[in-house]
Amino acid sequence: SSSTALSNMNQPRQGITWGGNGNPRDPKKHMPWRRRSASTESVPQVQKTPDDKTVGLLDTFSRPAVEGVGMKARRLSLSLPDEFVVDYCDLDKEFKSSSLMPGKRGKCLGRGATAEVRIMSRRGTTSEDLVAVKEFRGREKGEDEDEYIKKIKSEYSIAKSLHHPNIVETVRLCTDRGRWNHVMEFCTHGEMFTLVQRKLFHRDHGHYKIADRLCFFKQLIRAVDYLHSHGIAHRDIKLENILLDKEGHLKLSDFGVAEVFSGEHPGLRVAAGECGKNMGEVRLSTPGICGSLPYIAPEVLDKRGNYDPRPLDVWSCAIVFLTMAFGGCPWQAARTDDGYYERFKKGWDEWLETHPDGQITDAPDGHPKCGQLFSFVNPPPIKRLILKMLHPNPEMRITIRDVLNSSCIKSIDCCCPESYDDPACCIDTSKCDSRQTSKMAAQKRYLHHHIPPDAKKKTAEKFYHRFDMGE
Repeated sequence: SSSTALSNMNQPRQGITWGGNGNPRDPKKHMPWRRRSASTESVPQVQKTPDDKTVGLLDTFSRPAVEGVGMKARRLSLSLPDEFVVDYCDLDKEFKSSSLMPGKRGKCLGRGATAEVRIMSRRGTTSEDLVAVKEFRGREKGEDEDEYIKKIKSEYSIAKSLHHPNIVETVRLCTDRGRWNHVMEFCTHGEMFTLVQRKLFHRDHGHYKIADRLCFFKQLIRAVDYLHSHGIAHRDIKLENILLDKEGHLKLSDFGVAEVFSGEHPGLRVAAGECGKNMGEVRLSTPGICGSLPYIAPEVLDKRGNYDPRPLDVWSCAIVFLTMAFGGCPWQAARTDDGYYERFKKGWDEWLETHPDGQITDAPDGHPKCGQLFSFVNPPPIKRLILKMLHPNPEMRITIRDVLNSSCIKSIDCCCPESYDDPACCIDTSKCDSRQTSKMAAQKRYLHHHIPPDAKKKTAEKFYHRFDMGE
């Protein structure tokens, strides 16, 4: 589940059926699925009409990683020492409940398979100085205690080492009543998923326009470039793991299936809590599906061998853009048994026959024709970039650094600072109280207004639930 998601994930999400098996030639009715956990509840699907250019939000349940560095990984991918260099404290010593009722915990933001998230506030500051506290579940029956604690400390040390305006800031590792807790930045406006669900990205009458989408996209690209440049791959980029803070800035969250593909693990003594130390050879990820099915690249779904996790993140970023643009994922899964992906792949195969170098250009035949959906992706330079990010061959897929350095991304006006090195406009919520934050925010120059309108309450509709497909 998203670590600081504010979409009331403990409540079922509405579902509107459309094209259940992802095959336009053989649609099947969705049947109600049993509830698995609040972190993987049903994603709405947009009703398809003859002139509708949107594609339904498909089932974005997360699968546990075969290997990784966090709690969603079945086993650790690195050989780690028995003791991480991680400082922790009692939760109640530094934080307090945000509830006005004595003895009552703060509001629950969400419950997932591995954790529950609640709002708390810092002691010694105003009640408005809020944080999100992710309390991990207890050790499962038969789960090795040392391995369990390693996963918690590993995920925490990864998240704690990351400092970027578009990544959720991790504050503290705490214990409370025998449970481990990650304390992190509180993102007021919650998941990007909820904003798409509310149709705020609707092409015709949505709150967010194309300039907003492009700004969000650039912020996401910056976050992933920062990760890759520091030897970390996220491996579960999706709408639910992208949050919006009170300034309307995008924040990438949840490193439960992340991989340290190069350099030292930040939890090791030699790394001193920093990521990107002693980077060199790229370590490949073990075959096996992790993340959320519609966002996973085809080479990962194939499970034919070890894979570089960086092209997976690039692919997922492109899917996020399409989901923001059209209100849903373009296919159920990047496999040829999915009708929509089959059509996309056929366009690539036919184009590569006459363009074996795979170089996309602005010539009339300079890119593959991958179905009607992609004809609506605008502006044209962005469409070509998205296709480069969705190259079926990961070795020919554009890198995240080249995406960031592309002329069309450079030309996008972005309201968020590039890094925390910009003292005029950056806010590090882990080091500022609310008064400092407000003062710094007043100095900022806003190019966009990404803060979403207040949600209107809707009557309950029919619900569908996702279930854990597993391995």
